[in-house]
Amino acid sequence: MVTSDDLKRCVVSDKGLVKLKLEGSPTILIVDDEELMREVSSIMVEENGGKVITAVDGLDAVETFAENKDQIACVFMDFSMPRMNGHEALVEIRKIDPAAKILFVSGLKMTPEVEKLHRDGKVDFLSKPFHEIELIKALKRTIEKN
Repeated sequence: MVTSDDLKRCVVSDKGLVKLKLEGSPTILIVDDEELMREVSSIMVEENGGKVITAVDGLDAVETFAENKDQIACVFMDFSMPRMNGHEALVEIRKIDPAAKILFVSGLKMTPEVEKLHRDGKVDFLSKPFHEIELIKALKRTIEKN
């Protein structure tokens, strides 16, 4: 029997009711140079139990991560951005915290560097456009990695 508490941790998908809420209210650093992507992604995360901090590009992401590293569970970062791209930001973030959990997002094909990191299990990758259920699943998978 499904209880009202169960429903609070579920989303409706084409497969019916799916338990996907982000447990423990993790803080996600959302990094994208497109304001609309930051806003939409923030809404998806917050509606599924997460907290959000945003950054507008890779350089801002590194500074924001450094200031908030103890509370950030995952960095959800666009790969192609001005001033500092996602790969460059990843290198700098990993200098601050080698265990930082990174979920890259891009509408472009993975670069060879990101493909290798993904293959080696060091980052996750989500293609744009994505549905809410895909984002939450990817965030959960990334956060739960050791």
